[in-house]
Amino acid sequence: MPNHALLLEYEGTAFHGFQKQKNSNLLTVQGELEKSLKIILREEVKIIAAGRTDAGVHARGMVINFHSKNQIQNYSKLNLSLNAISNNKLSVLNSCEVSEKFHARFSCTEREYEYLIQNSSVPHPLFLNKTYHYKKKIDIDKLKELANKLEGVHDFASFTKAESKKKYTSTVRRIDFIKISVDSEFSYLIKIKIKGSGFLHNMVRITIGTLIDTSSNKLKMDIEEILKKQDRVHAGVTLPAYALYFCKAYYKDFQEVESLYTF
Repeated sequence: MPNHALLLEYEGTAFHGFQKQKNSNLLTVQGELEKSLKIILREEVKIIAAGRTDAGVHARGMVINFHSKNQIQNYSKLNLSLNAISNNKLSVLNSCEVSEKFHARFSCTEREYEYLIQNSSVPHPLFLNKTYHYKKKIDIDKLKELANKLEGVHDFASFTKAESKKKYTSTVRRIDFIKISVDSEFSYLIKIKIKGSGFLHNMVRITIGTLIDTSSNKLKMDIEEILKKQDRVHAGVTLPAYALYFCKAYYKDFQEVESLYTF
């Protein structure tokens, strides 16, 4: 059957996560999109995502794929139709036909996220549910120094939910980079981009929470010690989901999917 890929953007606080939940009427990205595709294609399809974002997490460029009996002739028309009937907190930005071998999750080689922190003494309402408000002044240089220690291949068992750790065969992951910058227009807005081979449950939010807690001396251990302990209790706070954005999924062997981002 033909294999199709879509590039999605969605506002995470409108959904109870990406993954459809059994025996539940909760609104999810997967449930909403599969419902819309059923209306347009007149068949049941199951979508596969590059990542299963938690409730509240946003996406700027989530890749999904699905197999269909239909040979789609006009992808621009498909995009328009999906956007016309889907929840207005979800948009299809681009789409294309892909190789039968393509799998949005297993073909993905790296994933990139961004976390936004509003570092100011007073909250800015325009960023409500889009950034995490942190009052105490963050030492950017210290944050960068600590972030460098997490780059590379490590066992991140301390950086995932304790109850989730048992479901992984390995908690070793590779972080390619953690880039920290201050927005050029809003000087109180800190952007933290993190790219890696894959992430454990809540790993990005725990990692950034740990960096902040360590830089402000809330934690007694340094980053290296926390990694060695391999125990969630030693890491920092899990930051809120609403300030996290899934930015991009990378596919080195599928150029047609990479080109979805050039819409």
